[in-house]
Amino acid sequence: MLYALKMHKSSQQSLGPNEQASSALPERRIVLKFGSRLLTGDRAELDPERMASVARAVAAEPKTEAVIVSSGAIAAGFKTLGHASPPKRIQDRQAAAAVGQGRLMSLWDDAFRAVGLKVAQVLLTNDCLTDRRRYVAASRALSTLLEAGVVPIVNENDTVSVDEIVVGDNDNLAAATATLVDADVLALLTDVPGVMTGDPTGDPASQVIPEAASADELRQYCFQKKSIESKGGMITKLEAAERAGQFGIPTMIASGLDEDVLAAIVRGERAGTVISAAERPLGARRHWMAMQMNLTGALVVDDGAVAAIRQRASLLPRGVVRVEGRFRRGDLISVIDSQGVEHARGIVRFDDRDVERIRGLHTREVKEALGAGHGHVVMRPDRMVLVGEEGEG
Repeated sequence: MLYALKMHKSSQQSLGPNEQASSALPERRIVLKFGSRLLTGDRAELDPERMASVARAVAAEPKTEAVIVSSGAIAAGFKTLGHASPPKRIQDRQAAAAVGQGRLMSLWDDAFRAVGLKVAQVLLTNDCLTDRRRYVAASRALSTLLEAGVVPIVNENDTVSVDEIVVGDNDNLAAATATLVDADVLALLTDVPGVMTGDPTGDPASQVIPEAASADELRQYCFQKKSIESKGGMITKLEAAERAGQFGIPTMIASGLDEDVLAAIVRGERAGTVISAAERPLGARRHWMAMQMNLTGALVVDDGAVAAIRQRASLLPRGVVRVEGRFRRGDLISVIDSQGVEHARGIVRFDDRDVERIRGLHTREVKEALGAGHGHVVMRPDRMVLVGEEGEG
């Protein structure tokens, strides 16, 4: 069974003090991601039979709790607004998503009701993931739905998404969802059998790569999607696999067109390309920090500060050279060098305006500038994760 690849350790499950989402784990918990291209095929609109095949596979395995990450809202709504094809302008895509989201959920509801299961809609944006309290709340809500026997249908809230809050693609949203529910496996379903040795559209001799120790091993085999319905591609799937792997969750990239393959995945069998999880996964809080995208703030630090944080020291005001973006005390922000290279990210202990006032100052000067009650550490090592590291507990 593929699920043996994921070891459920208490330190990995923990969301932190008073943040536990669920006291018991199911026998199997899986996140299944379906892109627009897979759900529409050549129809340019949602195919109810494709969706019904997913419901049949999930219903056939009562010991498996499934979460569906589903694209398709724009595909379901653009024709109603008079567009001949999926629109490119952001406002047109938002409007199409608003029209199509109801139809998308109606089709999923029909598909699962036919096999005796209930569904629930869960719409997320990036700020649901970057704000720790909202992240924990989403985790609890999803776990409660699963424990009640409901199948969550997760999608990005395209109607209100703007650059600051957009996740960007449903592959990475699926990786985030997998960590939210502490899944045993992340399955990224696509219209090819897995990661191929060559471009299957031009190389009939290309073959599926059955397994890889990490996503990095497969990057040379990426062939970008050309479909206008699809925002992702193999590159984003490998990004998602890397993010899930840091939390100890293996990823499968496999065909969602074959109902037998889909059924095997839900049963816990291997299919397509299996990407192993990290041998020493990050702890839950540090993984949350590592996986976030589109952070709104950053601190530019000098070389001395980079060396210090690499040695697990605190980030002090005297090492901060410049403040970028806007943030508040308690926000997750990046720590970068003068060349723009990110070295760490963590929970900042001051608002951006206060960091601007104290940057470059020594401890005594910080107290004089802000008062004795404010502290003098900008970011503590226990609330920080180094970029690219593995194995933080």
